[in-house]
Amino acid sequence: MTDAAQRFPLILAGVAASACLGFAAYTGHTWEDYFITFRSSLNLASGNGLVYQPGERVHTFTSPLGTLLPALFAAGGGEHVAVRALWWFRLLSAAAAGGAVWLAARTLVRDGLAPVAVGAACAMWAFDPKMVDFAINGMESALLVLFVVIAWWALTHRAAPWPIALGFAGLQWTRPDGVVFFAALAAAGAFFGAGAPGGNGNRRWPALVRGVGLGLALYLPWVICASVYYGSPIPHTVQAKISHHPPGELAPALLLYPWRLLFGHTALHDVFQPAYSFFGGWPAVLAWTSRLVAVGAALAWLLPSVRSAGRVASAAFFLGGFYVEYIPRSPWYYPAWQVLACLAWAFLFDAAAQRGNLRRPARIAAGMLVGLQVALLLGVAWQMKAQQSLIEDGHRTKLGQWLRVHAAPNDRVYLEPLGYIGFFSGLKMLDHPGLASPEVVAARRAGARTHAQVVAALRPEWLVLRPDQAGQIRAENPPLLERDYGLARQFDVRADIDSIRFLPGRGYLEFDAVFLVYRRAMAPPLSRE
Repeated sequence: MTDAAQRFPLILAGVAASACLGFAAYTGHTWEDYFITFRSSLNLASGNGLVYQPGERVHTFTSPLGTLLPALFAAGGGEHVAVRALWWFRLLSAAAAGGAVWLAARTLVRDGLAPVAVGAACAMWAFDPKMVDFAINGMESALLVLFVVIAWWALTHRAAPWPIALGFAGLQWTRPDGVVFFAALAAAGAFFGAGAPGGNGNRRWPALVRGVGLGLALYLPWVICASVYYGSPIPHTVQAKISHHPPGELAPALLLYPWRLLFGHTALHDVFQPAYSFFGGWPAVLAWTSRLVAVGAALAWLLPSVRSAGRVASAAFFLGGFYVEYIPRSPWYYPAWQVLACLAWAFLFDAAAQRGNLRRPARIAAGMLVGLQVALLLGVAWQMKAQQSLIEDGHRTKLGQWLRVHAAPNDRVYLEPLGYIGFFSGLKMLDHPGLASPEVVAARRAGARTHAQVVAALRPEWLVLRPDQAGQIRAENPPLLERDYGLARQFDVRADIDSIRFLPGRGYLEFDAVFLVYRRAMAPPLSRE
């Protein structure tokens, strides 16, 4: 490689890491789920065990690395331990994001792809709002993206046991469903990997078998520790979420996924949209752009002109659509699939660049997609700055602190948004669907499906409800809120949101603008502030 070719991946990696850290510095955005996992991280660092509620051995987090690393960074405690730990985790995640871009770009350059194809695909990735936000807001997404890229590189280019083992084990240590990403890549490689640089069959299959075996050995310590400590290696969060599909809905959704990919709507169509775009406040054209980008990446494997490594990434993205259709449609699941789509687009752009009549349209399309990603990133940065200031710091944090003052130490709180309120109150949480609460999971399994039914079964001392949730309870069981509970306080920031004239994705903030805090009748008197 020439000096310029060697510098190009480093430049792209620097852009990706800088975008992450710049977004963090400007928005200060901290995702709700960070405080769910960090409560366990802080308990571990404080000597109370890797638990959400001291004394309860419940596996209330999904990512081992996403919980253990902040626990390491929280060592020593201190007044601002949560912020300090998060910033160390942000630095590590930004390095992981940059490292993933570097490895992908270096591989693409060595494969001889056109510079415009490499630059456009990596820029689409580096400036994607969810890629950037979930790399710095306390989630494990950047680590997952890094290990997805390592697994793709190892399966298509390296064909050696240890790189494959690193990809496999890294995915599993990052998320228990990491095997799904690896399986999608391995299955895609079985069909299209023979023509890739590392596709020599005499080396590929033995290396895959040995690599998976080594990866399992590297992951086994966590399986053993979790089994001994919690009684099961399966996170309680998985058990709480597993029943999110209504009966009879899942099979048709999976069977019809290929048809809906082309002619209907699937979760895969949304992976390039801003987080929770369905709440409103974004131009409708974004939905169609996201659909075109996703479908193009998901079907690139059908084109013989796309090189083998690109077809592997495309086919893995297509297969991932089945999984994305199954799991809850939450935006932090998307970045690791998006990276496969971006890799597929690199090879699509390159295939177009090799044809003289398509070279100029390909460059125009690439430039437009990168420009759109930059514009979206700026819009999301503005949105998330407001989200952090008004909703997280000025609303949910204050609600949690208010509960800490007014509730008794042994009081239980029923709510859905577990993160900020649970962390800053320090109280026992009965969350829905039961991420940190075996009691809620048990009640749901016993037939308590609605909020009213769960509250009636568990009788918590406090309820934190959005107005629509309170309305559902009131409609289903009127005496519950009128006789058994009384409204203790309303937290409302709608006026603050309305005061911001330009606010992309306004609906996302409005969703959490009002919380109603109810206190159970006959509970002890409120403590004094």
